[in-house]
Amino acid sequence: DIDECSVGNAGCQQNCINIIGSYFCSCGTGYILIIDGHICDDVDECWAANGGCAQTCTNTICSFYCSCGSGYNLNANGFFCDDVNECSNVNGGCDHTCKNLIRSFQCSCQNGYSLDSDGFTCNDVNECTSSNGGCEQNCTNDIGGFQCSCGDGYSLNWNGFTCD
Repeated sequence: DIDECSVGNAGCQQNCINIIGSYFCSCGTGYILIIDGHICDDVDECWAANGGCAQTCTNTICSFYCSCGSGYNLNANGFFCDDVNECSNVNGGCDHTCKNLIRSFQCSCQNGYSLDSDGFTCNDVNECTSSNGGCEQNCTNDIGGFQCSCGDGYSLNWNGFTCD
């Protein structure tokens, strides 16, 4: 028997398997033998079912890898994507409350504060500028709130707004 593989690998691009009276070519993992029976072509692992990736599959020579879009981290299994909890790191940069959302997060403020246009900073609301805070006589703004008071000779009613 002649070993056809001994001369130039019998034209096989990767593996030449000698058999009695003939030979055949084969390819390594991640490759497929194309129709001419000699040349190996990369298998696109992403072609079928996105390679099993939850989001993005990128084909590489002899392999592939998964990746995730903004707001997600690749899970330890290498296929699935986990939502990033932006609030777990320094409260997402929010002054008061951080709420984790899918692919994002949102800051909010406690009563007596309003969210600044930057989306992170909470500014004290001066309740006294709107209808005197509901106070019958005097309104004093405090950080995060306000207080009503009455002039000399009057006392603040039980409701905290009117004077007797």
